[in-house]
Amino acid sequence: MRFVQPLEISQVDIFDAISLAKNPPRRGHMVAARPQVLEAYTAYQEAVPEVGQLALSNLTEDQKEAMHHAYAVATKPMTSLRTELLKRVIVSRCPFCSINESSTLDHYLPKENYPEFSVLPNNLVPSCPACNTKKRDLILERGTNVRMFLHPYFDSIPELPFLDVQIRVALNALIMSYSIVQPQGMPPETFQHISAHFRELDLANRYRIMGLEHLGDQYPALSRVYGVNHDSARVVEKLLEISDDIHFMRGPNYWLAKMYKALAENQEFCDGGFEVLRPDM
Repeated sequence: MRFVQPLEISQVDIFDAISLAKNPPRRGHMVAARPQVLEAYTAYQEAVPEVGQLALSNLTEDQKEAMHHAYAVATKPMTSLRTELLKRVIVSRCPFCSINESSTLDHYLPKENYPEFSVLPNNLVPSCPACNTKKRDLILERGTNVRMFLHPYFDSIPELPFLDVQIRVALNALIMSYSIVQPQGMPPETFQHISAHFRELDLANRYRIMGLEHLGDQYPALSRVYGVNHDSARVVEKLLEISDDIHFMRGPNYWLAKMYKALAENQEFCDGGFEVLRPDM
């Protein structure tokens, strides 16, 4: 979960370039839909981040199909837009999960429901395939007006610590459990929003799996600082150093920073318990 700056680009120019690149009759359908589409663009920008309650357009079926086609079937302007959205270093890692590489574009408002936003740059968010698949066409929590996912371009991620991880060593295994906790001062609506994002993208399980995979590479370093003198204090120092560095670069709720901090606070892990990470265990 993290905020990224939207691409600075003329969204109207993008629409016009893509429509002109299409063959008839789709070009004609897009040109005919242009007034409604640009009106919808304005409504989107005025509503952000609360775009989940935007009214559906009155596009004809032919116009909807043309808008879907504008995204799905490559034209030079669409290919250029896709490249511009994905090539920035800031979005190289998926902003929805902060785990995997961004290799797809997610329609924050799904194009199935909102075809008018099929090629709107501010609705196209770089994402990993896992988040794109899990997000599907979901928008609002059932029976509420709460959006189920943070909008990476427009939602500010609170600096208050809301991500927690519990660590224990048991039966030659490292048990990690991630959860969301409501810190003092966080409005209930914000907590509900973050909780839905965390739940629907299965981040507790994904953070656990990737955390264990990441830690496997740290075994040699931890074994080295522990040494023949069994110096658990040096292990704590090493773990805190990693946590602080990640915290500085990624913020207080980055999943790896939280993991290393929790490990540093687990005396059993630091006093030789890290042996559960050995490849032959």
